[in-house]
This record gives sequence, C-alpha cells and structure tokens, in this order.
Amino acid sequence: MIKEVTDKLYSNDIYLNYLRFHPKWYMILERYPESFSEFEKEVKVNLKLTFNDKLNNFKKQVDFVSGLMKYLNNN
Repeated sequence: MIKEVTDKLYSNDIYLNYLRFHPKWYMILERYPESFSEFEKEVKVNLKLTFNDKLNNFKKQVDFVSGLMKYLNNN
C-alpha cells in the first residue's frame, strides 16, 4: 500500500476498525490505491455516517424531545 493511503487509514480509527471487519479492502487498496474514495464512501454508508443519516438522527432526537415535552405538559 502506498504511504498516502496508509497515512489516511492510520489517521482515522473508524477506517481501521472497518478494515478489521472487512479485510477484502486490504487487497483492494493494496492493488488499487486510487479506490480509497470508494472505500470512504462504503464506510460512511455502512456505518451511517453520511449527512442524511446524521440529519435523520437529529430529526429523531427532536421528535423524541418534542413528544416528551408534550407528555410532560399534559400531566
């Protein structure tokens, strides 16, 4: 693996942890280091780290707090 890819991997614990559970990416990144952006996309999608996932989580939290406030105001 080229140094740039290994530096990116070791600078992010999430990437390293994902690699441990998906070792096929070791071979892919070794042979095709330019596929690192695909690796990043897959990690974000599978671990739900995309902007849409974060937005949905925030919406769920707001809905929960809103429901809790309504419940407390009714009692």
